[in-house]
Amino acid sequence: MKNCLKRTDVFNWGAVKKSSNRDKIASKLLKSLPISLLVSLIPFTMTASHAGETTVQAVYKINAPVGSGKFHFASAQSGNRYKMQGSAKFKAFLGFYKWKSSVASNGYIYGYKPRPNIYAFSARSDKKAEAIRMNFSRNGVKKIKAVPPNRPHPKRISVNKSHLRNVVDPLSAMLAFTDKAPSLTDGTRACNRSIKIFDGRQRFNVSLSFKRKAYAQLSNGQSRTAFVCRAKYRPIAGHKRKNKAVSYMADSKGLEIWLVPLPKAKMYVPYKIVIPIMIGTASAELASFRISGSKTGNIALAR
Repeated sequence: MKNCLKRTDVFNWGAVKKSSNRDKIASKLLKSLPISLLVSLIPFTMTASHAGETTVQAVYKINAPVGSGKFHFASAQSGNRYKMQGSAKFKAFLGFYKWKSSVASNGYIYGYKPRPNIYAFSARSDKKAEAIRMNFSRNGVKKIKAVPPNRPHPKRISVNKSHLRNVVDPLSAMLAFTDKAPSLTDGTRACNRSIKIFDGRQRFNVSLSFKRKAYAQLSNGQSRTAFVCRAKYRPIAGHKRKNKAVSYMADSKGLEIWLVPLPKAKMYVPYKIVIPIMIGTASAELASFRISGSKTGNIALAR
């Protein structure tokens, strides 16, 4: 399995122009839509595969009060090794503001839990760019490189070594919903999970609990039972004290993940993610999904 992370993919942007007022406003609005949280709430599950390779491809439509976009995701697993990558594009203000990002991670799965090796994230608009690269050891984060660098701030809760132990990156967090035999009827079993996440700047927890059942409408008039999980965001470190957007997210009771079970593939497919933000509600909804492998066969879903 080839490494899907290249240093030039993460830290080579070219020239970045000075920020305009429109860019600054859009940047603040995007900060109220936590991309790392959104990524970690799209949980793809892959169990250890001892024969052949299992691949997943999916596309999500992102909708927010200020604009819309798409998130493309692909993963591959061979044995207990996994690699994942995604890319997002977002437009706001009738297309005058454009933002794009790429993210990748690889590692191993032990006991149905991900153990990341390398994580990389980069994002840029016309006037601003940032990148993060992390190396992991067996116990947590080993090395962090961030551009711009993580600078101390009087109002920011500092990230210390204890915060970096036993955590996963946002992309590897998507593997934390593995189940040996996904239930078609037990929503509590599907939802009751808790994940410790570090995105290179902020450390936070995401805890899920069962909320209700619903029906996911798919293409050709198909519908499947979905378990709606209530998600709780808990900021730990790296954020600023009394930050309004962070406080709003932490107090929100409207965070949801809709999971559709696929027993043959031994996984839950995220159908919809709902994230209330200060200026309205953002969501990511499944547009297309395909899994292929020697054990799962070919399974496709679409809206």
